[in-house]
Amino acid sequence: MHKQTGEMVYSTLADKSILAQQLQNSLYNTSAQLELERVSSLAKDNRINSLEEIIIELGHNPKEIKALIKKKEDDIAALKKQLKLPVTMHPHATEMVKEKEEEDMMELLIKMNQRLSETEQALEKALQKNRESWPLSQLKQPQ
Repeated sequence: MHKQTGEMVYSTLADKSILAQQLQNSLYNTSAQLELERVSSLAKDNRINSLEEIIIELGHNPKEIKALIKKKEDDIAALKKQLKLPVTMHPHATEMVKEKEEEDMMELLIKMNQRLSETEQALEKALQKNRESWPLSQLKQPQ
């Protein structure tokens, strides 16, 4: 009985020791991450300050630039909201879209027909030129 109790106490103690070690490792990792975030934040602040100095050297007011950036961010947010809204179409819009597609297709067909005619004419001219340049003795007479 004493042996089992000792093993149970040892097992519990070992589990708690492992848990304490895991918590200590987790705490170390968290503090390292926090330090990296702090350094990153300082680097960003330094970059912002140097950019503001450059803006001032160029003769601009950093507050105006910040206002422009804020306006741009607001515009982007508004566009994102608009993209999330469902598209509503006027009842006649689908008919108009169909008509426009048909007109576009007709225009495309007309253009393709014109190109085909131009290509045929060019081929006929090239063939005629080749026929004229061939000597008569090389042409075979149909039998």
